[in-house]
Amino acid sequence: MKSPPLLVAALLACIIVLGFNYWIASSRSVDLQNRVMELEVRVRRAAAERGAVELKKNEFQGELEKQREQIDKIQSLHSFQMENANKVYQEEKATLMNNITTNERLIHTLQDHLKELQTEYGKLQLDVYRFQKNQTNLQRKFSYDLSQCINQMKELKEQCEERINELTKKSNDVPKDKENKEASEDSKKNPQ
Repeated sequence: MKSPPLLVAALLACIIVLGFNYWIASSRSVDLQNRVMELEVRVRRAAAERGAVELKKNEFQGELEKQREQIDKIQSLHSFQMENANKVYQEEKATLMNNITTNERLIHTLQDHLKELQTEYGKLQLDVYRFQKNQTNLQRKFSYDLSQCINQMKELKEQCEERINELTKKSNDVPKDKENKEASEDSKKNPQ
């Protein structure tokens, strides 16, 4: 049996459409694989940066611990100095009870010394506050960088989805155009 030429033409058109669809799907999958590779590279970079930030954070926490130890040492030294000053004050007061003016001068000098120690203590507290502020700034920067990374990943995902939607729309429009062409060719063949 001979197959009609119209059936052969339809089969050829189907084969062409299937081949074209396969070609589009394979090129699309290659593009998507390339994008996935790029995203993986970006994720690795973000993880590396995050690790670096965590290392810096750990280093800063170590430095902060050292500073706290130094503050503790200074506070113990301060209390030791205060105890020594109080001992000296008591001894001087006991020996110089007869001379009121001498006692007053000694009290004034000890009060000045106490003020100096208090100002030094205030400076140390200010240093502690600055270190804590620096730590919160680093934490804010880390959270900001992390949110920026997440936002960039979301934008890339949205761009990928938009491109996929555009490609699917284009691939859906192509078969309609071919059907219109085949219908016009059929109408041309029928009058002949």
